[in-house]
Amino acid sequence: MAKYSVRHDKTEVHGGFLSDGKVALGLTIGLLSAILFFVFGQQEISGFGAQNSLRVIPIVVSLLVAGASTTLAAKALTEQSKAREAATDPVLIAHFGQREDAREVITFNVSNVGAGAALNVALDIEEPADNLLKRDLFVNIFDKHHIFTVIPHNKSVKFSLGVGWRLLGEKPLPPFAVSLVYEDLAGGEYRSNFVLDIREMAKLGADKSPEMRMVSALEKIALSVEQKNKSDVYAK
Repeated sequence: MAKYSVRHDKTEVHGGFLSDGKVALGLTIGLLSAILFFVFGQQEISGFGAQNSLRVIPIVVSLLVAGASTTLAAKALTEQSKAREAATDPVLIAHFGQREDAREVITFNVSNVGAGAALNVALDIEEPADNLLKRDLFVNIFDKHHIFTVIPHNKSVKFSLGVGWRLLGEKPLPPFAVSLVYEDLAGGEYRSNFVLDIREMAKLGADKSPEMRMVSALEKIALSVEQKNKSDVYAK
């Protein structure tokens, strides 16, 4: 299974057909075609003489230049529209990360890497076929979450998923699908799909840190002392 399987669509709410010059281009091509058809129709009626042909050539060239100019203008308008959208559209991605204060804790993040705010963000995560109780998840991200009102530009929503050695281990957490549905400030709707694989976090410092090893050792020592004290009490 691929690490990421991404599909990003946008549904325009208004102006999608008229704003990029499609109608103007279609009308111009249709008008030029009609003029050419009329000119050649007249030539066929009057006969294709050398003198008539010389008169037609400038007209045909002018029409071709006009058609080419209109096509280039429509294409430039389309490119400008795409550039304008890219400068204002939100783009949400789902990915793994690590806690800065505890590198062994793997996080699940939804980050806005676009140029605009993402509104009404709906997060849907498919639960993998796995025994999640053995993973000791800090936050069960597979439960249905309430809609996020806004995720600003260059900001993230982060969930502390769990410690690396429990999520990876001998049998890693299976890959799972993530679906994001959100809107931009103009009401345009976006959908993005991802497939995340926890194995990408292997060998990135997700094992037990020296501090956590010390904590585990102290916990074992404390437990051993407590058990010894209880045994001494019972012996008396």
